[in-house]
Amino acid sequence: MFRKSLDYAVILQYLNENISKRTKAISKGKTSVKYWSKEEFEKVLSVIYTNDFYEHMCFVMIWLYYMTRIRVSEGLALTWDDVDLSRKKLRIHHTLEMQNQNNFIRKPYTKTENGMRTITLDNDTVSILKEWKNTQNRHGIEHFILSYTDLPLYRSTVQRIIERYATSAKVPVIQGKGLRHSHVSYLINEFNADILVVSQRLGHSSPEITLKHYAHLWSRNDEVIAEQMTGNINFTFATKSNVSNFNGNQAIKK
Repeated sequence: MFRKSLDYAVILQYLNENISKRTKAISKGKTSVKYWSKEEFEKVLSVIYTNDFYEHMCFVMIWLYYMTRIRVSEGLALTWDDVDLSRKKLRIHHTLEMQNQNNFIRKPYTKTENGMRTITLDNDTVSILKEWKNTQNRHGIEHFILSYTDLPLYRSTVQRIIERYATSAKVPVIQGKGLRHSHVSYLINEFNADILVVSQRLGHSSPEITLKHYAHLWSRNDEVIAEQMTGNINFTFATKSNVSNFNGNQAIKK
C-alpha cells in the first residue's frame, strides 16, 4: 500500500519517481489456511435441514462457495442477473461493500482485474440454484442469490453460518476464505486439475500466482504419479548374456 501511495504521488507530480521500487518487497511469509476435505464438506451438508427456508439458504451459500471458489464479497454481491442457468455460466463482476442493509454498494469490479471472470457451473450446482430460485420466488425474493430477505447478507453472517454447521458436523471451523481453499483442494485431489484451469477459475492473472498460494495442495500429485508409473515399463530379461569378453571387475574370478 505504501508503494501504491507513492505511485499515486508520482501521478499527481508530487514526486519525480517512486524510490520505494528500488528495494525488494518485504516477504509476508506463508500462512496456513484451514480448509475442508471432500469428506468434511459432505458431513457439513448432511446436518443442514433444507426444508427450513433459512437453512436452505445456508445450504446454497456453503455449496456455492465450495463449488465455485468465489470470494466472500463476490458471492454476497451475486444477483440472479449474474447467472445463466441454461448455459451453466456464472458471471463474477461485482463485489459488495456494506455498512448495513440500508447502506451498501454493489461495486462493478472485483479484487483484481483478472477477478472479472465467467466460470462454468456443474450440473449439480445448476439444479441446486434452480430449486433455490423457485423457493425464493415463493417467498417474494427476486434479487440477491444469497438472501432470505431480498437484501444482501452481512459478511459476518457468512462466518457464523460456517461455524454453526462445522460445529454441528464436528469438523474444523474454517473462515470464509477457507471455502476458497477447499475448492482448490477438491479440484486437485479429486480430479488432478490442471494448474491453468484452477488459475482461471480462481481469477488469477497467471498460474504463478496460483502456485504461490496453493502449491502445497499439489503435494499429493507425487503419489498419483508413482501409482501410474507402477507396471508402466514392460520388458523381459535376456535368456543369455549378450556381452562378450567382459572383464570389468578383475577381483571376481570365473
